[in-house]
Amino acid sequence: MAEQARASMTLPLPEIGTAPPLGKPRFVNMPSWMWINSGEWEPVSATASVGAGSVTVVATPERVVWETGDGQQVVCESAGTKFSPAVFREEGSPDCGHTYTSLPPGGAGAEVDLVAVWEWSVSWSTSAGEGGELEELSTSATEAVAVSEIHSVVTRTG
Repeated sequence: MAEQARASMTLPLPEIGTAPPLGKPRFVNMPSWMWINSGEWEPVSATASVGAGSVTVVATPERVVWETGDGQQVVCESAGTKFSPAVFREEGSPDCGHTYTSLPPGGAGAEVDLVAVWEWSVSWSTSAGEGGELEELSTSATEAVAVSEIHSVVTRTG
C-alpha cells in the first residue's frame, strides 16, 4: 500500500531562477546565483486506504543537485536564495551558486544545459503505528544558459 500511495504523489517540478536572469549570459569568473521555487519547499503527502487501515507517504525536500553544464555539480541543501540587490549587499556571494571558469566548447555565447534535480526523502506510516523509509524521489528541470566572457583593456594609467 505504501508503494501505491507513493506512486500517486505529485511532486512539484523545480522552477529554475538565476541571476543573471535566464535569457542573459553568465560570465566567466563572475558568480551566478541559482534557486528554485522556495514556496514549494515543503513536505508533500499522499494516503492510501484499504478497509479500516491506511498508509500515509510523506516526501520531504532534501537538496537540489545542479548540473551546471561545464562538468561541475553544485549541491544545495535548500531552495537557494532568490537574487535581490539588498541580499547581494548584505551577503555578497550566493548561498547556492556557481562560477564558470572557462568558456564552453562552442566559445563565447555558447549555451550549456543548467539542470536542477530536486531530491526528496520518502517515509511512510500506517494507521497501526508502523513506518519506515522508501526509495528517494526526484523531479528535475533544465534551462539552456549562455556562457560568455568580458575582456577589458587598459590603455592609459595615471
